[in-house]
Amino acid sequence: MDYPYKKWMYGGAILLAIVSGISIFGAPNAWLPVPLPILVLAFFPFSMYPLLTPILYIVVVKYLSPYKYFAKIVLALTIFFGLLNIWYFVSYWPEGVKYQGATHTRIVAIENFVGFGAAIALAVFGVISGKRTIVLAANLLLFLLLSWCAFPFLGALGFGRS
Repeated sequence: MDYPYKKWMYGGAILLAIVSGISIFGAPNAWLPVPLPILVLAFFPFSMYPLLTPILYIVVVKYLSPYKYFAKIVLALTIFFGLLNIWYFVSYWPEGVKYQGATHTRIVAIENFVGFGAAIALAVFGVISGKRTIVLAANLLLFLLLSWCAFPFLGALGFGRS
């Protein structure tokens, strides 16, 4: 693996660790929602959950990015998670409005819509152009969305409202 890939791999992993770990400090709010996967992992020992997404990201970049169909895989995964996220919001919208408030739920939905729209656009552009750096950016954005705001917790844990 050449140097530019290592920058993407380790730089992205550090960024993901920061984004995943931010939810440790303070209560979740509309600008820093807690994704359900991160919330579930929070019940494991403290050191585990901010590291899972970066470790998974490193594995994907190291082993899948040299693969000839990496761009199409990233596009497919981004579309898959984007559609699954839409389904999630449609299913849990009433609960989000009830427990987190309408403003919170709308802001988080907009964050997800814009984020996944950008990730899909990057992935499509990466497939069309064949530029590996664009595909790596789309892949990193997908992981950032999954660590930051995708599938946010919309129920009640006593965190309060934003």
